Amino acid sequence: MDPGREHIFRVFWPERLCQPIKESGYLVGWNLGSGVVVVATKVGFANTTQVTGYLNEFQRQQQQNSARRDLVPATIVGYLSREGEGLCEIDPRDQSELWIDAFTARTLVAFRDVLAFGLAVPGRVIVTVYDESIGKPWHYYLAAPINLDLTATSHTEHCSSSNRPSKQLPLQHILDHVNAAKDLYGHIHVDPPQSNPAAQQPQPALVGLRIGNTVAACAARFLRLSDMRVAGVRVTKISAVGQQLDLIVRRGMHAIEQWRSRCYTKRGEHEPHNAQYANFWNSAWVVALDVFLGCVVGVLLAMHSQAVSEWMLGALNQYTVTSLEQTIVWLRGWPAGLKLNNGLDGFLAELFLWLIHFWTLVFQPFTRYMRAVVMVAGYSGFVGGFSMQLAVLSDALALTTLHTYWFYMVATRIFHWQLMSMYSLFNLFRGRKHNVLRNRIDSCDYDLDQLLIGTILFTLLTYLFPTVLVYYLTFVGRRLAVIMAQGLLEILLGLLNHCPAFYLASWLRDPLMFPGGVCYDINSHYERRFIEAAWHMPGSPVRLSRDPIPLSARNRMNVTVLHMKSMSVPLTALFFQYYQIWVQFSASYLSQGILRSLVTGEVIRPVQRLQHTMIPGLSDDGTIG
Repeated sequence: MDPGREHIFRVFWPERLCQPIKESGYLVGWNLGSGVVVVATKVGFANTTQVTGYLNEFQRQQQQNSARRDLVPATIVGYLSREGEGLCEIDPRDQSELWIDAFTARTLVAFRDVLAFGLAVPGRVIVTVYDESIGKPWHYYLAAPINLDLTATSHTEHCSSSNRPSKQLPLQHILDHVNAAKDLYGHIHVDPPQSNPAAQQPQPALVGLRIGNTVAACAARFLRLSDMRVAGVRVTKISAVGQQLDLIVRRGMHAIEQWRSRCYTKRGEHEPHNAQYANFWNSAWVVALDVFLGCVVGVLLAMHSQAVSEWMLGALNQYTVTSLEQTIVWLRGWPAGLKLNNGLDGFLAELFLWLIHFWTLVFQPFTRYMRAVVMVAGYSGFVGGFSMQLAVLSDALALTTLHTYWFYMVATRIFHWQLMSMYSLFNLFRGRKHNVLRNRIDSCDYDLDQLLIGTILFTLLTYLFPTVLVYYLTFVGRRLAVIMAQGLLEILLGLLNHCPAFYLASWLRDPLMFPGGVCYDINSHYERRFIEAAWHMPGSPVRLSRDPIPLSARNRMNVTVLHMKSMSVPLTALFFQYYQIWVQFSASYLSQGILRSLVTGEVIRPVQRLQHTMIPGLSDDGTIG
């Protein structure tokens, strides 16, 4: 450090040291280099050797914490004296790379000098006052908003020498030391039994862990069963009940892992802990709310099971059989004035009416068990909650509308075949053909017989196309209605399974529990706590500042005071899970692929489930990553 050049020093100063002090003492903290110093606290009851011993013991404790291993070793960074007092020991000042010599004048704070190995360095001091949040260890500073989504890979951006000058430090690196200031304060000023709680967990927690290990072993076996595939598709993708059971088991296993890591307590050991703590208790709140709603709905279903079963049978018969038969009978005439082909219209009508009759004969024996199904759905709420009842309803909807899916498949295949045939014959009519090797349309010379036959077939398919189109639109409309109904149930399941109840309660009670960055106040009341000391120079009369300062120094320090505050994340950030659900819903249900399938007559495949993506280590397809 060049003593002849003016430097800029950034000093992070705790709010506690802005108050009048009763005794002088050493300033302990971290010297981060590049003129950046983080002051943690003042030690006024020990000498240099004792303070160094405290700092070495603190450093050994920090090395055991994986989240704090990147911190610079704490050291003595200066001396804060009262008015009229000074430092008796000379060695720490002369041996320190950067030393802050400050003092208090009544209720104000002033900086005499910034020394480098005992030599005064001219410069400007930018004091950033911060709140240590002693007593609230879950408060800390972050340069960027906290990532509440534990499934996303969080990468902390560290500045490298190749991207930015070596004299600059990343803000988060500085804030990590600011966050550790409360730990250093507690290590020095609080009794060891209070600052270092017993690492052993209480007996109830150990019993809970043993029970959790047993449950996790049983859950692992269940997950192997959930990986079973039917026709090449996982069971959890076919059945909403299977998917919900799989989600409950995986959520339970994740809760056991969080319990092992003690995520159920508030600790300020590392930055992601607040997100893990909130995730653990939010899952507990969601399960409690889910079970409560499931019990309420289950009691109502059990009390009115007969009426509910009769209503469901009437609704199913009305909307899946009677209305469908009436629609097909209406299509056998001239629907809406359209003159359809009588032969093809009659054939398709008889085909679908026979399929409806066949479905009625197959489904009729199961209607006597409808009340039992309602009772099972009601009792499932006592175990799996309201979400399990919604899953049962979703599967019941899929089973009772299975015949409409058959009709849709038949109509779609006929429509797609006729559309592709008309497209090929239209190319033949224009003298073109599809080049399979180069996947393009090329010119082709056809014989007269080929053109004549192609033209006749194209004309026939064109006149038959309206009849096929009417039946296709009829059944594709019913298929879309079923898909949207299942999509609505999926949305309800997603809203219930990922309800941010605890996030909202915690944010309303203590917004700073979820930090969203830092801001600086340049007009804070702390600015009046720091003064620029007016020194008397040799041969000149003594000039006093607002408080009498009977001390002298070589230079005058220019001080700028900033107040650093932690901001909370906005309220909308707590609904990040709902945002992801909406992204999945829009990508699955409102995508261009569905619209293209409707136009070209391709089969609309079952859409993706809107679950399982909020658990760490689990991919979108339900497999462990």
